[in-house]
Amino acid sequence: MKAEKFGSFAEKIKYFNRLASENDKLRQDQKTVLGVKARIDDIESENDFLRRAIHLSEKADYSIIYAGIFNLNFVPGGYNVLLNKGTRDGISEGDIVITAEGILVGKIEKVMQNFSRVIFISDPEFKITAKIMNLDTTGIARGALNEGMYLDFIVQGDEIEKGDTLISTGDDLFPPALIVGFVDQIETNVAQIYKKVRIRPAIKDVRLGKVLVIKVK
Repeated sequence: MKAEKFGSFAEKIKYFNRLASENDKLRQDQKTVLGVKARIDDIESENDFLRRAIHLSEKADYSIIYAGIFNLNFVPGGYNVLLNKGTRDGISEGDIVITAEGILVGKIEKVMQNFSRVIFISDPEFKITAKIMNLDTTGIARGALNEGMYLDFIVQGDEIEKGDTLISTGDDLFPPALIVGFVDQIETNVAQIYKKVRIRPAIKDVRLGKVLVIKVK
């Protein structure tokens, strides 16, 4: 009788061991499936980015390098933005950084071998010649940190309205027709020569990740 009980107990041990082994295998299989799903998600994201970027590449007369943002944070002096591409990838100081949709992110400030630093569009050191789309109203857009940007040298008689789209003119080192932002606020004062125009950078409405670097040299 005792031998029978011992045999039954041994069978239960084998059964539980087999269940434990199967559970371990199941967990491993789940991790494998999760890894495959993650890879599929990454490929789909990459394909979506390339589909959007290829239309821009076909229209551009510039060389383009694909890159990714791996750091973006606000520091006392402005925004700290780093790309995962550097000199070994062909990145140079002054190159222009945009999204696949043609939205301006900034320009390359400093380049190392494996990464590069970007002057963000809202940085006080950032400036670009820009115009109101479909109008002749032109000025200099400059970064203003948390306030976004300001469009300077817009005289009181210039045509401009809240919500207007601001694009690059191509009259400086930046390519034309890049989306800079949208007119957010206009202050007029007849005692002043210029209007005070605040711009909301278009990049603030975009989730940053993959970007395009336009070679300007």
